[in-house]
Amino acid sequence: MKNKIAIASAFLAASSFSTAEIVVNDFLSFEGFVDMSYTHSDTDSDVAALDGSDNSFSIDQVEISWLFDFDPVTAQIDLEHEEGRAIDNDSGTAVEQAFATYHLDGGSAITAGRYASMLGFEAFEPTGLYQYSFAYDMGFGDLIGTPGYVDGVKYTYESDDSFFGISVHDTTFNSDEGRLGGSGNSTYGIEAAGSMILGDGLNWFVGGAYEDGDAAIDSDAYVFNTYLTYETGAWVFAGELIYGEYEAGQALVDGGFGTGEEEVLQALLMANFAYSDAASITGRISYSDHELDDAGSTEADFAKFTLAHGYAFTDNLFLVNEISYVDGDVNGGDYENLLGAVELIFSF
Repeated sequence: MKNKIAIASAFLAASSFSTAEIVVNDFLSFEGFVDMSYTHSDTDSDVAALDGSDNSFSIDQVEISWLFDFDPVTAQIDLEHEEGRAIDNDSGTAVEQAFATYHLDGGSAITAGRYASMLGFEAFEPTGLYQYSFAYDMGFGDLIGTPGYVDGVKYTYESDDSFFGISVHDTTFNSDEGRLGGSGNSTYGIEAAGSMILGDGLNWFVGGAYEDGDAAIDSDAYVFNTYLTYETGAWVFAGELIYGEYEAGQALVDGGFGTGEEEVLQALLMANFAYSDAASITGRISYSDHELDDAGSTEADFAKFTLAHGYAFTDNLFLVNEISYVDGDVNGGDYENLLGAVELIFSF
């Protein structure tokens, strides 16, 4: 499970939010959520094409996870419909995850199929976030520097105070590529990650991913990710650093700037305070810097300031209010974005 040791209990403790599964029988259960929101966004930029304001009310994402348990084998299939809200900003209906896991003795397991990357502090789903928006969503395309979902085989080991995982898969960053090795339009990727409880509420995660591609032209990419979390009483603190490079081929993440050599540096600081059993407030500062050395030599850096409030009406109904401000620079031109959001999440 992504970032299980570092953040598994933190969100639930802060929000009293429940995603308990519905049991059909001894072998089958399911769970899911409906995520809906109203947002207002204003953008002021020296690039005229980026200027403007937008109001939106939509069902952002609907997801149902089918969980199978045939001890020692478990499996999961996630069916989702989204409207550009998930981490890859795609719309439509798809199988988000589909994998089977064989559980070995001593905490080890082998997983095969399509599953989420182990990298990144923030969860991929709204039910695991402390606020509405992602830290590195600056309102300017897709600037997220860690992988999303991959197709491959993964080995994991988990104990009471540590976690380790290694994955071999067809592609790490470019989800449209689809073949492992071989020739022509093919890639392969490797990801490794580990985390441990250091004691007194302090947790540390470190991981990295690499991709070797053979698409239109040869390409190589890697990303390094580390973060610390600290839980004390009603407080949760987090700090994260991401650094990646991509040479030739496509940009580091689908939807990025284009082709060339791209360098990405991202970081965040976050604090969450649960002031009651049902409510919490979150403050976050995040930074994203991208440099693309191609014919146009694109440079962009952004700082984002986020304040969010979460309230659990019941174990299954959660309300998030957020206001965030982005101050950036794109090729020497100013970029500002102001976002207000109200999000309602129903889980089952």
